[in-house]
Amino acid sequence: MRDGKLDFFKSLLIWSVVLGHCINALCPNGNALHPILRTFDLPMFMYISGFLLRSSIERYDWKQLVLNKITNIIFPAIIWSGICFILGDRCFYYFLWAVFASSVIVTMTNAVCKNNNAKITVLIIVAFLFHFVPKNIVNISFLFPFFIIGYFSQNISRIGFVKGFVSLIIFVLLHIFVWDGSYAIWNTGGYVLSNPTFMIKAVLLRLVIGVVGCYTVVFLFGHFYDHFNTLKVIKIFETIGKYTLSIYLIQHILVEMFLPKLIDYLGININQNIFYDYIVVPITSFGFLIIMYWIVNLLNKSEYTKWLFGIRINLNKNNH
Repeated sequence: MRDGKLDFFKSLLIWSVVLGHCINALCPNGNALHPILRTFDLPMFMYISGFLLRSSIERYDWKQLVLNKITNIIFPAIIWSGICFILGDRCFYYFLWAVFASSVIVTMTNAVCKNNNAKITVLIIVAFLFHFVPKNIVNISFLFPFFIIGYFSQNISRIGFVKGFVSLIIFVLLHIFVWDGSYAIWNTGGYVLSNPTFMIKAVLLRLVIGVVGCYTVVFLFGHFYDHFNTLKVIKIFETIGKYTLSIYLIQHILVEMFLPKLIDYLGININQNIFYDYIVVPITSFGFLIIMYWIVNLLNKSEYTKWLFGIRINLNKNNH
């Protein structure tokens, strides 16, 4: 049975991704929301992915589980990378490869190691070693630790008041006094030996701000969901949350490729101000989110196009 709250979180996260890419296209002078979003959106996606993998591992055979990840993640990533290439752009969909690699590593570790202490030790060592790989093309050194944390978490849909409030305070203070774009993985890469002193600080900061960011989102929006989950708008977000993978696949074309070209074609003169940055752009991103959900829903209804978003296979129950 699906967890409606997790789908609600996932819908907010994919909106965050879309909003970040809209900011890239619509805010040439930058937007203060962007660095905030990027500290928690992809980490929390990994956090949720790790948590969901644990229940799958407990229920299904590891071979079938890996096969399912190939058909449900890697297959659509390759298909849509090809579509982007045909349209004149190169998109690797690195995040999906990071999810796949993390899933395989954790699944195989679980199959080999029989107790949690051994699993944790092996996975921490692997996470540590990723920072010494010069070409970290899928940013897995940044994302893998959040996958591990999610995998070993017992409950990620609710955070207690004390932990949540402390996380919120730390998250805000880090953004005000410590964090800036120079620490982001997209600016530093993941290779620690490139600049050991700075990179160690960046890695630790990314980990801390990512964790408290995840806890803050769960704390704030989890309590909001608990009180208002009967509202129709919440149900809409829950539905969108079921299609985050599909929306992620097509948003590169519609938002990252099409939107900048549309702005250039129309000759739009962007005049940034507070209202534009924090009202117009978020509303525009939400509009794109709804349009993409409609497109995905339409494609999923057709026997000829639904395979574009992955081939789902029936997993065999774990015999253990």
